[in-house]
Amino acid sequence: MKKLYILIAILFLTGCSAKFAYRNIDWLVYWYLDEYIELTDEQQDVFEVKLNKWLDWHKQNELPKYVSQLDLLAQDIIDQNISAQRIDYHRDEARAHWVRLRAYITPDLVQMAPMLSPEQITYLFAALEKENLERQEELDENAQDSANERTEDRLKRTLKETKRWLGKLTTEQETMIENTLPQFHSNGTLWLEYRRAYQNQLRALFAQPDRGSEFAQSLSVLLTQPEQFRSQALQIRNDENSNAYVNMLLTLAVLSTEKQRQHVKKEISEFSKDLTDLMN
Repeated sequence: MKKLYILIAILFLTGCSAKFAYRNIDWLVYWYLDEYIELTDEQQDVFEVKLNKWLDWHKQNELPKYVSQLDLLAQDIIDQNISAQRIDYHRDEARAHWVRLRAYITPDLVQMAPMLSPEQITYLFAALEKENLERQEELDENAQDSANERTEDRLKRTLKETKRWLGKLTTEQETMIENTLPQFHSNGTLWLEYRRAYQNQLRALFAQPDRGSEFAQSLSVLLTQPEQFRSQALQIRNDENSNAYVNMLLTLAVLSTEKQRQHVKKEISEFSKDLTDLMN
């Protein structure tokens, strides 16, 4: 189910890929869904109506909110109005976009859920578990790497992403990032445990023969409140990583040059323009 939300929110990709994906999201959705469920003709007809409704709502109601926040973020960067409180504000706004999307789509998903056959449900959870096993295999392979190899790989990814937004980094900035990365801790195993715990709740719900009001209410809660299945250990790890990330952003803001700030503004403004084009 979460994959579907992510597909509708695919515009968070950047550049031309966002415009391409958004304009072609109808067939992209079906392409992804084929990995999990093969819809019947009747189900596909119903789903297509719902999908068109979601996209119309998203274009009219959500894209303007995204553009507004991006423009405000770009101005904050130029004005050097970057603080822990301001970062929290923008992160809260981004999460609010996600929550609104999830809340809007969930009633339709709940309405369509009883249309799934037992065979489709079995195939769905088998596909999800296949993904889990693949992720576990990746985690096991990464665990075989030395600590230095994992650190170097993380550093390369972080520097590449930071340069994409800031442009060329100073030696001081690169050193700061390298010194900060040890504060981040892997949470891959904890996330996988969370995924399985959540999927087990969904599987247990779909195993019940009832598809009435109680089923609808329970499914709605599961779709809109999945975070309740995160372990305390995962939440603590997420908070630790989040705090380290905010501190790194704050330090980068202090060390940023005028040229770098203009570079960030240009990247954000181009993204904002892409979304405005989609709105029109």
